[in-house]
Amino acid sequence: MGTLYLSVELAFDMLACIIGCVLTFQAKDNNQKRYWGMIAVCIGAVFIWENIGWLMIVTDTPNYRFTDLLNIEKMLKWYIPASIVCLFPTASLCPGYLTPFRILILQLLPLITVTTGLSYLGFNGHFTPILSLSEVFPNLGKTDVLLRCIIFLITIITPTAFALYPIAHHKAYRKINKEMYLFIGFMMLFLVIYILFTLSINEFIFNLFGITAIVFTLVFSFEYLFNENPFSTHTQMLYNEKSPEKVSTVQQNEMQVLPLFGTIEDTLKQTLAFTDQHYSIQDLATTLNQKESSVSEAIKSSGYTGFREYICSLRLEFFKQLADTCPEKNVKELMFQSGFTSRSTFYRNFMRKYGVSPLKYLEK
Repeated sequence: MGTLYLSVELAFDMLACIIGCVLTFQAKDNNQKRYWGMIAVCIGAVFIWENIGWLMIVTDTPNYRFTDLLNIEKMLKWYIPASIVCLFPTASLCPGYLTPFRILILQLLPLITVTTGLSYLGFNGHFTPILSLSEVFPNLGKTDVLLRCIIFLITIITPTAFALYPIAHHKAYRKINKEMYLFIGFMMLFLVIYILFTLSINEFIFNLFGITAIVFTLVFSFEYLFNENPFSTHTQMLYNEKSPEKVSTVQQNEMQVLPLFGTIEDTLKQTLAFTDQHYSIQDLATTLNQKESSVSEAIKSSGYTGFREYICSLRLEFFKQLADTCPEKNVKELMFQSGFTSRSTFYRNFMRKYGVSPLKYLEK
């Protein structure tokens, strides 16, 4: 583990912090983007602290070697962010579903596990040296080894279950896209590296764990930078398309579109207020005489991630209407008339939703 590698990773850590700050402040009513930004900042900050410490260690002790397996500190540092990040598939597929109360319920086991681990570190602190896997089973009778093994299993099982559940039981009104599978694949890869990192004394695995964590953070931070919800696309489907007649009353209630959303749709489609390039959720809330939070909640009840995704969808649909009725106009004219201000944003969202460029759509 050299100073050059640590310096490069430190630069990536700082970049993660910067992008995380940008995402946090530009999120508006998109809570999952804000939470991802906050996670990116925390991960970047933790790794900055870690790598600065390792730089000092490597400088003082160039031949430093790792000597511990099933390290509680390692496991808790993984478990805290992993238990939150694994909720993003659910947050993506069901906007507005993960209320603070539901998040707290889902995080009870992680909170208990982390509290138990920290309590043992603070009040006991005795650890049996484990230098190889062959030493684990003979020492299972010792409290600290048993505790470390239990924590290890929990830190594997719960993030995996949380991440895969919404894919195995898809009952949302958003469609999973390839970025979702990339996200899950990345998490599974990271999980394998974490297992190796926890059960081995290996400098290469240590370095691989650090770089994978920060690359994972950066890749999906950039995804959120350019997309409101990178892991799924909105559809008008309210129930499971494979078996809509089997959806229970409880599931229907969870996915119930609020009546206010109908009022929002009628108002915007009648007034075409969304074609105003500076139109905001504050303007809409004022028009409807509603709180911004109520308007945002209603929009999310229809499967949109937030106000900006919803307005973008309306503008894209309006662009198609204009293209059909005004074939003599070019893409640029229709784009601005629909309310878009950025050509790159317009093209990216049009391609993402319709799978064809605006120019080719006009040609057809």
